[in-house]
Amino acid sequence: MLKIVAAVRRKPGMTHAEYLAYIEQVHGKLATDNPLQLHRYVQNHAFDGAYGSGDRPDHVGVFHRDSVTELYFTSPQAMAETFSAEYNRTVIAPDGAHFAELPTNQALLTIETVLVPPPAAPAANTVKIMMLLACADGVVAANAQGGWQAAHEAGLAAAPAFATAICGLTRSDPQESGPGAAMAAHFGGGDQPPLALLVSIWAPEDALANFRRYERSVLASGLFHRDYSYFLFTREVEILAPRTDQ
Repeated sequence: MLKIVAAVRRKPGMTHAEYLAYIEQVHGKLATDNPLQLHRYVQNHAFDGAYGSGDRPDHVGVFHRDSVTELYFTSPQAMAETFSAEYNRTVIAPDGAHFAELPTNQALLTIETVLVPPPAAPAANTVKIMMLLACADGVVAANAQGGWQAAHEAGLAAAPAFATAICGLTRSDPQESGPGAAMAAHFGGGDQPPLALLVSIWAPEDALANFRRYERSVLASGLFHRDYSYFLFTREVEILAPRTDQ
């Protein structure tokens, strides 16, 4: 399905807890008050993660992220109508400055593919691991995307305890058409390292101890940039359930 992904960092002066409360209780309510053509809205609240390998002596890599937003649409037309709507331009978009450090936002237009259906009603201990993968130097996005499946399978073989714990898996492939001017204006950012792929994995929280072996194997494929790729451990918060009226 067509999906916009936005990795967001909280604005200065705001604690992580304040940020999460605001985006769920205030910003989320603005969206549900008038969802326009939005089909589904998910917030992924980060509670841990790692940003780059740390191998660069100057530690130049990606910024930390406090959450990842996922906005689902049934068609490009529905997405365009939503972002051009007056309510979005005058209410939703301006609210971003109240919680986000807008220049650091990382927004992508993607197509999501479900590989292992995630649980419809996740257990309380289920977490969602989000791997945001950038191309290694000299690797184009199409090759990174095409090679991910083999890298993923090698990672599962390297971390069998993690492999058996996985209860949901999706991949979201960025589209060459890009986000479009309306979406770019909505989210800000634009100067962040481009991403080749978002991989989301659902698993019990106790499986996180075995995740790093899987992650290291995926990065060892040579397809993905060690400094500009990162992952987040998140808890999924569904703001708008999939609509049945579209």
